[in-house]
Order: sequence, then structure tokens, then C-alpha cells
Amino acid sequence: MATPTRGLSEEQRYERLSDLYLILWKQLDQLSGGMKWLEVRPVDQVELQREAEAALAELRPCLPPADGLGDVIDKDFRKTHRFLEGAYEIDGMNVEVFKDYLRDSALRFAQASDEL
Repeated sequence: MATPTRGLSEEQRYERLSDLYLILWKQLDQLSGGMKWLEVRPVDQVELQREAEAALAELRPCLPPADGLGDVIDKDFRKTHRFLEGAYEIDGMNVEVFKDYLRDSALRFAQASDEL
């Protein structure tokens, strides 16, 4: 059984991480105009930003500093917003490659949650 970490079980933590990475991916998907995400109503970029910030704020206390995951998530969050602000390439990575990374990370965290 997963041990709770400051209010979230390990399974919930991975679910929230998956949700966060999906939100970040969705923000960049809207930016690219690809719109690979099926929506019943238009998605507001400001609302996505609020959702991402809320998810990150909920997760921060649940991420032990020793494992370095919090630093990776903060870096990915900042990188997403640099792309949203118009960056063409960051650390040798363009937006499409970074979107693939975000999608794959969301999937990896969802799978980790399912395995618990």
C-alpha cells in the first residue's frame, strides 16, 4: 500500500503529476494550432494557466526535495511558459519535441499511478 506523503497517497501524487503534464501539453497544443485535443467548448488559455498553477501548488508540498522531481517539474513548467511567450527553441528543443515530452511524461505518470 502506498504511504501518504503530506496529504496525497503515492497513487494520487502520480495522478496529479499526469494531470499537470496534460495541462501543460494542452497549453502548447493550443498554441501550435494543431488542436489534437477534443473539446466540447473552447478552452481558455487563462483558465489552463490557472489549472496548471493550482496543480503545481498542490503538488509542491508532496514532492520530496531529495528525489529532484520538484526541480524537474518547475523547469518544465517554466519552459512551457517560455514557449507560450514566443520562444522558438529552448535548450535545443523546439515546441513540437517538447510537446511530445510533456505527453510522454503524462502517460508515464498515469501508468505509474495504475501500477500502484
